[in-house]
Amino acid sequence: MTKRIMVDMSATLLHHGHIRLIRQAAKQGSVIIGLTTDEEILQKKGYLPELNFEQRREILLAIKGVDEVVATPWLITEAVLQQYRIDLLVHGSDHSNPIDEDKCLILPRTEGISSSQLRYRALSAINQQNQQKLMLTPGPAAVADEVLTAIKPVFGRGDADYQQQYQQVMDWLLRLSGMDQVLSLQGSATLALELAAHSFVDGRVLLINTGFYSGRLQRLLPQNCQLKEIHYQQLDQVEGQYDWLMCAYTETSCAFRLDLDKVAAKAKSLGAKLYVDATASIGLESGHHLADVMAFSSCKGLLGLAGAAFIAWKNDLEIKQQKLFYFNMQSQQQKLMTGPYHAIASLYGVMQNHAQLRQRVMNSKQLTLQSFADFIPRQDHQPLLCTYLQGKVVAKDDQVVLYSARSNLPGSVICHLGEIHHDMVCLNQRIRVEPLPC
Repeated sequence: MTKRIMVDMSATLLHHGHIRLIRQAAKQGSVIIGLTTDEEILQKKGYLPELNFEQRREILLAIKGVDEVVATPWLITEAVLQQYRIDLLVHGSDHSNPIDEDKCLILPRTEGISSSQLRYRALSAINQQNQQKLMLTPGPAAVADEVLTAIKPVFGRGDADYQQQYQQVMDWLLRLSGMDQVLSLQGSATLALELAAHSFVDGRVLLINTGFYSGRLQRLLPQNCQLKEIHYQQLDQVEGQYDWLMCAYTETSCAFRLDLDKVAAKAKSLGAKLYVDATASIGLESGHHLADVMAFSSCKGLLGLAGAAFIAWKNDLEIKQQKLFYFNMQSQQQKLMTGPYHAIASLYGVMQNHAQLRQRVMNSKQLTLQSFADFIPRQDHQPLLCTYLQGKVVAKDDQVVLYSARSNLPGSVICHLGEIHHDMVCLNQRIRVEPLPC
């Protein structure tokens, strides 16, 4: 008498691993598929399958070697085996059914494939289509797969899942920044920069101007500050005593990265605290621990969605009281307003794979330096985020968005965040660089 062999599966997305399991089971006898019901999948996995039970059953019955398909619960018990007169249960190595060993045949799972992996690959394929639009801007320049899979309903109060994600993201940002405390706000880095300036900075202030973004910091300062502005090349000449030294670590308007070690040493010699605009450097460059306070956003080097801003600072700083409600660090710390929930969720997805994504930024940077070496006037002070080219960047197709840098320099600035979804960068296939007119 032919043995009745049950293979239990959900087969939400059928793949070659299922076929191999069925083939092995067919060598033992007549194959009966124990197919998980829609209700059980919803209860155990939290979603309804892409194909309902009857559709999955129809597909399985069309496979050579499948004799029957019956409805079964998530876990196969002795009672299920008795109900369908099963002699042997065949299952992959992720087996957890409460069945005696003499009634089970456990086979190795097919490596590198599962319905969950197929689902992720499908999402990635859709995202690849979206990424045909190549953004050479500072950010948000691409939407990583890790961002898409992390977005879900979240809320700042009473949502334990979000609170756990939030705390992990904050801990990650503390490690990246080297600071003691970090505050999240809903808004752009400019909000964080201005609030940090009004909450910490006063007295005599030395501002290092390396371009548009560092230069505008003077407009974010409290009115009672005594400001002196210098160019980076003048730093060695500065003497005296100051309360604060302010700078932008990476200046995207001209693709310039200052030497933060040198700046921090100068601040110490002047008796000053160091305020750093880390918007275009956090997550990419090292040495942020040298600052006393910094501000940045969730996009750019952190590679998340736009919408979250952060202030990070050392414990020895005193927070000045502000009379306004929203523009007030105490109000923000007490979370008295809506926070950047989905931007935080995006960072939770990114942080677990940030090192690989950062490497892709570095790969794009290296390809740019190699491909357009004749147009790069300087190799020193090059940030990871962007590159200055002494030439005109021209797109080869209409899906490339060029960066209009806020500077009066001749030439072009391109940023390297738009290819983080690629293992292999394709930048030199989609742009060319033309010499500037004499």
